[in-house]
Amino acid sequence: MLISGNVVYGGPALKIPAHLSFGQYIIENLKEYSVKESKVALVHGGDGQTTTYKQILQHVVNFAEGLKSHGIKRGAIVAISSENRLEFAVAAMATICCGATVTTLNPQYSQGEAKHVLSISKPTVLIASEAVLKQSLATYKEMPSIKLFIQMNGRPIDNGIVPFESVYVHVDPFDFEVGEVQGAIDTVFLLYSSGTTGLPKGVMLTHLNALYAAALLNVSPASQSRSRLLTVVPWYHAYGLMTTINNMTNGKMIVYFPGFFPEKYLHAIEKYKVDVLFTVPPMIVYFIKSPLMEKYDVSSVSVVWCAAAPLSADTIKQVMKRLPNCKGVLQAYGMTETSTAATKDFEDDPIVHKPGSGGRPLPGVYVKVVDLETRKRLGQYQKGEICIKGPVVMKGYSGDEAANREIMDEEGFLMTGDVGYYDNDGFFFVVDRIKELIKYKGYQVPPAAVENVVLQHNSVAECGVVGAPDELAGELPTAFVVVKPGHQLTEKELLEFTAKQLSPVNRLHGGVIFVNEIPKNPSGKILRRVLKQRLYEKRKSKL
Repeated sequence: MLISGNVVYGGPALKIPAHLSFGQYIIENLKEYSVKESKVALVHGGDGQTTTYKQILQHVVNFAEGLKSHGIKRGAIVAISSENRLEFAVAAMATICCGATVTTLNPQYSQGEAKHVLSISKPTVLIASEAVLKQSLATYKEMPSIKLFIQMNGRPIDNGIVPFESVYVHVDPFDFEVGEVQGAIDTVFLLYSSGTTGLPKGVMLTHLNALYAAALLNVSPASQSRSRLLTVVPWYHAYGLMTTINNMTNGKMIVYFPGFFPEKYLHAIEKYKVDVLFTVPPMIVYFIKSPLMEKYDVSSVSVVWCAAAPLSADTIKQVMKRLPNCKGVLQAYGMTETSTAATKDFEDDPIVHKPGSGGRPLPGVYVKVVDLETRKRLGQYQKGEICIKGPVVMKGYSGDEAANREIMDEEGFLMTGDVGYYDNDGFFFVVDRIKELIKYKGYQVPPAAVENVVLQHNSVAECGVVGAPDELAGELPTAFVVVKPGHQLTEKELLEFTAKQLSPVNRLHGGVIFVNEIPKNPSGKILRRVLKQRLYEKRKSKL
């Protein structure tokens, strides 16, 4: 790691097999781990369905050969929409092995959102679970680009829908030929940005982006020793999809769920002796506060990875108390546009992990912080916009040249829209989103900082803070709060509690609104635009 010219550099770039496609990389690694017939690749934590590496290799090549017979090859786009299930992983890897592009759809998309993203990707094939098709088939049928519908499970719900296994064409894995691609320029994943500041955009990640992200898993010797991973992160989201495929290409056993079911989740840790957890912040809060933690043996957990939002030092300290053998709650920082991660904590870093930090830049990655007004590079501990350059940065947004111009600066750095700083050791800390900062009487109030204080109250399960419009002050910091079951909490009590810990500027001048849930995107980020819309509607109803 080097800091030079107010740019933090993660060290020499990794050597990547540029002659390979990501599909070739997947097949070669699945072959390697399938030699031992009993080696487990995937376990459904709910029903215990177990799939070995030998089995999943056969599934992938059979489904890929079938897709080829339907004309799927380089240039084709295949959409996948489902809860986490075996067929999702098979479909994604098979599509990649055909040389085609994978695009994923959130099953919870509204009709308008689904049409918007499908108009970006224009897939010719849509592969979905029975539950998703029952909910959204009518919407999907309105999209003229989709010529083939494949149903993952259950009896086809409509005429013309092809059952998943009927696509299979049996082939010997050692005779299977991966589709040709140009790794440096061809898109392997067409995923969607979170959309928290506007309509989702189609993020194009190349085969080399994917290969680089996979190779980064081998940078840390300590991480290579971990063998049993547990995830509930949705595979239709970049974080869930890429961490799952990348860890499978590294021979890990992945226990997965289609959602977060607390008691089943804890039981799976105990049953499968899970040593790595992939989480999002709401799960961390659960670990801290749930009495269920005491009912199960979670001593196997060595490392917890948490992405989507920074965790406070106090939060990390509390969760470590609940996981007796955990060596750290580690974080990474990035976005879909940076192949998920651009900075991260390393288990064997000689510098002790710094709570609240997203870690240091990955090898080959350059990160700078610039002044929001002048765009001048800033030094240590100076807050500004975080900008990233390197092999993890996307090819661009699909069909949106205006957005491509807006997100890249004159030095070729991707402008993240996140406000943060770095310290003397090159660790990065994210303060907040530029467009989510609350402007109170000319001061900038970071919602995440206020949320951390609110969450310290023993009766608070979740919270989200946004600015309520105000003619005099500009915006008033306002908290949406979910109270823990069985607890009682008044607005007055919470305001008094937070006022003791917040500066006058950062206090909840807009008050507290109690709700049943906080809206979040699949990666766990609070959808502040949804909360702001509720404030607007509430204000409008009073007028």
